[in-house]
Amino acid sequence: MTRKPAPAITKQGMRQETPAVSIIITCYNYGQYVGEALDSVLNQTFTDWEAFVVDDGSTDNTADVVSRYLDDPRVRYVYQQNAGQASAKNTGIREAKGEFVAFLDADDIWQSEKLAMQLPLFSNPNVGVVYSKRRILDTNGVIRTFYHPPLHRGNVLDHMFIDNFVCFSSSIARRSILNDARGFDESLDMGIDYDLWIRLAARYEFDFVDAPLVTYRVGHTGQMSNKLLCRLDHAWEIMHKNLLNEKIATQISKKAKKRAFAMTHCTTGRAQLSSGNRYNAYRHFFLSACNDLTYMTLWKELVKIIIRRERNMY
Repeated sequence: MTRKPAPAITKQGMRQETPAVSIIITCYNYGQYVGEALDSVLNQTFTDWEAFVVDDGSTDNTADVVSRYLDDPRVRYVYQQNAGQASAKNTGIREAKGEFVAFLDADDIWQSEKLAMQLPLFSNPNVGVVYSKRRILDTNGVIRTFYHPPLHRGNVLDHMFIDNFVCFSSSIARRSILNDARGFDESLDMGIDYDLWIRLAARYEFDFVDAPLVTYRVGHTGQMSNKLLCRLDHAWEIMHKNLLNEKIATQISKKAKKRAFAMTHCTTGRAQLSSGNRYNAYRHFFLSACNDLTYMTLWKELVKIIIRRERNMY
């Protein structure tokens, strides 16, 4: 497919003063959604921000949609040849001037009070990342019932290693710590936020607003979270990569490591079973039990399998 030539980076109306927050919206062929994302930024009650739309080589109408917003001097458009989501987000971080960096995926939407409610939590100098709850929007534009996973504050490394509980589009981080961490790992295709949060949680505290400040869109074509087995492969890679870092590994409890392995083996087993690979599924279920016999989700999954087999026998 022929790519559009890279237009010049738009610097229209750049402000001289330093904004408090730099908002990074990365986009690859999400022209149908990015307008709603930008509208939700413009509707923020907190107004001291700059926003970068980093277009990662889109071949759709992304540039045309974003051009409608460039009359606002706080909005900028940055085009790069397609290099992947980690590269695009790192481009945004390099462009950022604010003390804080807020991330918004191009297909998600913020509530108008999001920034205003989250930024005060940074008054604690030990807090490096602030996030919030989310709402779920399906492909029909309907808000779905969503039972939110437990959220954690303070030293969250054990919890984060077990499961990434941070909705990426709800996250705000100090720009200084993103620079210290050298941003996202561009060798990873998926799970880049999970990897970054583990690295940051080893050094900084997390906090959250107990309210759904983000509308998170699910189910549409191309969404990364749909590729479950590939995502799980990357989860294994990220866990093992960070365990090779002694400064991180020594801070994660043995119990958390075992629970993380048990949960990921169980989820992998469930995915393998859905794809028809029973041998690999049962192997992962066995390894899940070997790591943590108290992981109740595994036993519930096995009970479901037994019940289905019994029903099929009659």
